[in-house]
Amino acid sequence: MKYTTQRNWSSSRSKTRVLFDQTTALGSITVALFGYIVYHFIYPLIAKGLLW
Repeated sequence: MKYTTQRNWSSSRSKTRVLFDQTTALGSITVALFGYIVYHFIYPLIAKGLLW
């Protein structure tokens, strides 16, 4: 069996970049959704004194 190295290095790098971009986008959406929930549902309850 002959050992060979991968010749196309650019494809592995581009996949890593795409994966990083997708992870960043998903994390940003998660943080934005959490902020929306806190601002629109939890903060008014705290302001009215219903939670504390």
